[in-house]
Amino acid sequence: MPLLSTVSFLIGAGGYIRREGQSLPQQQVVPHPASFIAADADSSSDAGWARCAGQGEECTCMGRVRWGNKQTWKYIDAPADGGLNRVQCNFQNLGDIIPGDVDKHCQCLSKTSRASAEHGDKPMLVAESSKETDSLKGQWTFCAQQWMPCECDGQVRWGNHETWDIVKAPQDGSLNKVTCNIQKLRDNLPGDDGKHCQCFVTHGSEYQKKLNPMLLTEQLAESMGSRVIASCELFEAQKDLKPEDRAQWKAVEPFCSQSWEDEAAKNDALKPGKKYMSLDDRRKLMRARVDTKFVQNYDRLTKDGWLDRAFVNYFAGAPGSRHAKMTEELIRSVHLFSQQPIFVLHLGSVAPQTWTPERFPNLILVHAAPMGPDSHRSFNFNKIRSFLLSRVRTGVELDSDQFVAPGVDYMFDMTDKEITENYSMPIQPVHFFSFTQANTPDSAWWPRFCPDPPACERHTMRWGHAHPTWKYQSLPFLGRWLRMHFRDELLPAVSNAAAMRVSSIPEDEDMLNVATWEERGTKQWCKFDNDYHEFTDLMKWSPQNGDSIQMGDIATDEKFYPGGAAKAFFTAHNCKDPEETAKMLDAIDRRYREGTYPTSTITFRGKIWKDGEDLRQAHPEMACIF
Repeated sequence: MPLLSTVSFLIGAGGYIRREGQSLPQQQVVPHPASFIAADADSSSDAGWARCAGQGEECTCMGRVRWGNKQTWKYIDAPADGGLNRVQCNFQNLGDIIPGDVDKHCQCLSKTSRASAEHGDKPMLVAESSKETDSLKGQWTFCAQQWMPCECDGQVRWGNHETWDIVKAPQDGSLNKVTCNIQKLRDNLPGDDGKHCQCFVTHGSEYQKKLNPMLLTEQLAESMGSRVIASCELFEAQKDLKPEDRAQWKAVEPFCSQSWEDEAAKNDALKPGKKYMSLDDRRKLMRARVDTKFVQNYDRLTKDGWLDRAFVNYFAGAPGSRHAKMTEELIRSVHLFSQQPIFVLHLGSVAPQTWTPERFPNLILVHAAPMGPDSHRSFNFNKIRSFLLSRVRTGVELDSDQFVAPGVDYMFDMTDKEITENYSMPIQPVHFFSFTQANTPDSAWWPRFCPDPPACERHTMRWGHAHPTWKYQSLPFLGRWLRMHFRDELLPAVSNAAAMRVSSIPEDEDMLNVATWEERGTKQWCKFDNDYHEFTDLMKWSPQNGDSIQMGDIATDEKFYPGGAAKAFFTAHNCKDPEETAKMLDAIDRRYREGTYPTSTITFRGKIWKDGEDLRQAHPEMACIF
């Protein structure tokens, strides 16, 4: 699974490089010799075929794909090299073989077997109804989403609904470590993006006591001392107490209220689409519990359930996994270089047991249940969810592949200054890459925001990096867009701008940018979340250099930043190697304590600026703010 919202690059078929969330180039269609096959032809049997993608979507299959409906199909053979068969399921690419049929779709036929687990055990295919495990001894519990590691002290199963492959526990009693993806496990449900791993948890076991309490029964979670700190009932009960409580309820009411849903049903503008997430499922997403060990931290750091200022992070990953180690280094950096607490929303099965309030007195560890296997949403939409659950008056978002550095608390001051009742949208830092219509023409939003290239008048701001800051006034904006995505609402056509399904936006970063353009946002931070490797350049500075520094700027673009944009080294991103991150943090801490680290890290055109006002006076034309 991609790591949060940092920009990553993947090499696809033919060496094509794409941004995370961007569609692959259209698959070359290699049709079956008989493109249209009658229902009674041997190869047209429905046995083994599973729906993979709807019309206008991409099908990814480890085998043959077919396009059509009912009795009429066009076949696309799998690549000869055994790679993934990626097919754009639309009539522009595959032909309109059933004109007028709006239910045309792609199906996948996969018979490819794969190695099952790190231990090399071949999984056994079983049905949900089979009694492979005694339910009186324990129960199957969520362990990891697709593309993430699962660690379990018993059997693991992989699949969804009624179809599972079992990975037996190691005979030596060690943890069952399973990488939950189709590279390691058999693709037993081709085209199902809800495949996940579950762990068989024995009742009363030590392992059960370590579980995310949101995966347990309410009674058991309460008995373990884990307190509910977010829920629809709590939000509604407090909705009239303070301005922040009113903003909170405005944001979450569509996730909580049947009366809201009933009124929405009468409004054509709020009509949901096919990817609608039910109210019951949305309501579950608004519930969270503080970790038993961190109840005292929570009580000490909050007042009336709110944090005045805090960093907010979300993560899932087995203890000892790279992702958990990355998150730990992030937490450590906050304790080294900030006076503010960090709220971490854990969405996995077991959090690291080495995280304690003694080690991390400014950490609040909170658990929430993951989105269900049939949500069909990116894990990264939990980022927006973390904003709604954390109840932070002024927040700075941090992904797990980040760390913070000296001076980072300046961003809380700037957020308090720039986000007001009159401008309540969250603010993102400018991205190092512009992602315009010209270089990402296939993105779903350009027919709405750039129907008039190259002018693109509705494209109001350069692409922002999804490390936003916000205030409680921003919560209605955040809740509104998460609601529209989860209810699959439609942005109607306006003027020459095309209509767009909000659920067609694949990632959190994409949605934050689209939402800002749609609501005519005008504010953007200069780049305060620089690549990890650029901190190496920063560390070459010495006090003898004064305010001179060898440091590049954010690249220019013709429309928004013809002169480039400034940087500030308040946070790093792309910190994928926890051991290297630890070394970097130690080096920064040592130099900071020695007085050989820059007192300001705002840089532009080879100079260190003492603060944002100093930079603004010299360069009033710059579009971003510090």
